[in-house]
Amino acid sequence: MKKSLLSPALALLLACGSTLAAQTIGSLPDKSPFLDLHDPMRFGVFAGWLATGKDIVGVGPKSAPFFGVRYDLAVGGPVYLTGSLFGASTTRSVLDYTKSAATRNIGTQGIGLVGANVSGALSLTGPRSWHHLQPLVNLGVGVVSAPGDKPDVSGYKFGTQFSFSYGFGVRYATGRNSELRFDLNQYWWQLKYPPLYRSTQGDPVAIRATGSLDSYTANTALTIAWSLRSFR
Repeated sequence: MKKSLLSPALALLLACGSTLAAQTIGSLPDKSPFLDLHDPMRFGVFAGWLATGKDIVGVGPKSAPFFGVRYDLAVGGPVYLTGSLFGASTTRSVLDYTKSAATRNIGTQGIGLVGANVSGALSLTGPRSWHHLQPLVNLGVGVVSAPGDKPDVSGYKFGTQFSFSYGFGVRYATGRNSELRFDLNQYWWQLKYPPLYRSTQGDPVAIRATGSLDSYTANTALTIAWSLRSFR
């Protein structure tokens, strides 16, 4: 009699153990750290700090806060395209070629920088987030210009320059249709110096006595952006 009762009880205990084991191994879909992102188009605004690099002569734009708008498009899988426009109000140094090396820096001139950039980004977690985070690396090209910058006494002005960029960012999904994004990018553009920088009229040592009259600068941009999905 005892043997006949023991067998069903043992079978029931084993069944319960198997059920509990099945519940503790793995994770349910709603508990998964990964979340699929369905955001084909996003529009956002951003703000940050543009830390400009020092050029050979020292007449490039100074570091300043900058602001802009961005539009992101999911191309497919882990690939995104981004278009952005930005602007910054800053200053640059003015050098007078008719003065000596000790006195030729005669002050600063205010300029407004505007830029446009198109970049491609690759998500390191695919088309999904991990704990609401999605890290990305990106590469882009664009232009940067100072429309109101007039030639100074030495004939230098910033003009319009091509740029290329690279960097990385992190998206944080704050809700079903919105997100925060942090980016750290490096922008490279060229400065072109005027022929008068070769002049020795004010000093035997010219502003740019030898070497190229072109100079590339590396400019670091740290931004925070807030975006909304354009369509559900």
